[in-house]
Amino acid sequence: MKRMIGAAIVCGAMGMAVLAAAPQASAQVGISLNFGDVGVAYQDGYWDQQHHWHAWRNNNDWTAYRSAHPENYHDWKHDDKSHH
Repeated sequence: MKRMIGAAIVCGAMGMAVLAAAPQASAQVGISLNFGDVGVAYQDGYWDQQHHWHAWRNNNDWTAYRSAHPENYHDWKHDDKSHH
């Protein structure tokens, strides 16, 4: 019985250490773009699946999406009237 209590205390302490380190780890990682939520993409941003407009956070997101999903990407700005 004492071993079980000791093991529970050790496991609890390890769990608390993991939780204490989690905010630091997530702060270093940052926010990522969920490409699965992109409905239609353009040079200047994208419409998500709920039809909300989002500008690209940076050129890396734009070029990564453009390369990975050419079927949903339009190489013009979303409000360019010549393509409507």
